[in-house]
Amino acid sequence: MEIDNILEDIENLVATSNRVPFLDKVMIDDVELFRLMDVLRSELPREIQDAFDIVKRRDDIIQAAQAEADRLVEGAKREANQTIEQAKAFAQKAAEESEIVRQAREQEQEIREQTMAWAQQMKAETEQYSNDLRTSADDYANQVFNHVIESVGEALQAVQQAKKQLND
Repeated sequence: MEIDNILEDIENLVATSNRVPFLDKVMIDDVELFRLMDVLRSELPREIQDAFDIVKRRDDIIQAAQAEADRLVEGAKREANQTIEQAKAFAQKAAEESEIVRQAREQEQEIREQTMAWAQQMKAETEQYSNDLRTSADDYANQVFNHVIESVGEALQAVQQAKKQLND
């Protein structure tokens, strides 16, 4: 990340600056320090925007996964209804003979149970996939935010230390 490079440049500036004899202090080129601080200030908003962009992409992925899950569930329901309707039509045609009627009802019930079980399984798998995707996106976004927070904290600490040394 660019922020890390800027912080390293500030550290190098402090480390390579001339020491004041007997005072355990360093003389820092203030123009260079101010330039590095300006670069750091310009980079921070970009890094934060990148983190927000990652969160937006995560939300888009989650929304797409949810839409896909809804689409799959609706397709499964439609297929289940079609299968049920076909079974009902078959049962009505066979109503004239009691054995055929009994068999048709059994088959209708079996198809209904299988279809509903399949629809429930598809829904559960789709929801699990959506949750896994959401968890992965959340973990990644948290890692990015933690890195940005750490970088900003280190930058602030380095600047405060440089200011303290300058004031001393």
